[in-house]
Amino acid sequence: MSVESILKTKGSVVFTIRPEHSVADAAALLTTKKVGVAVVCDAKGKLQGVLSERDIVKGLSQYGKAALEMPVRNVMSSPVVTCAPGDSVKTIMGVMTERRIRHLPVVEKDELIGIVSIGDAVNFRLTEAQMEMNVLRDVAATR
Repeated sequence: MSVESILKTKGSVVFTIRPEHSVADAAALLTTKKVGVAVVCDAKGKLQGVLSERDIVKGLSQYGKAALEMPVRNVMSSPVVTCAPGDSVKTIMGVMTERRIRHLPVVEKDELIGIVSIGDAVNFRLTEAQMEMNVLRDVAATR
């Protein structure tokens, strides 16, 4: 199964923030929306980076409370690792594990169309495995 399947289930809402906004604004966005990452896009919507809770904590560790007034661009992760709608769930899980990241923006033709988390991928794989188990159980029961 593919990333596109995850997006069909969870939707394609992505919370974005501009690189010039403050880290404090970004923290408020993450808190309000109850998400762990915001995608950083310029005024034209072009992907610039991602800002996760981990990036904010790292910024605070490096710069102290002054990090909260800094622009997001100073603490965001960039360049961004992305995936495509056609990528397999197994592949993106490998990328996330290898790169030690929890979120991948989904990009198609240079356009941000969604975001997937490691939790989305694990949930999808568990659901898929449960469905396969149910089919096998049904087949065994008819024999």
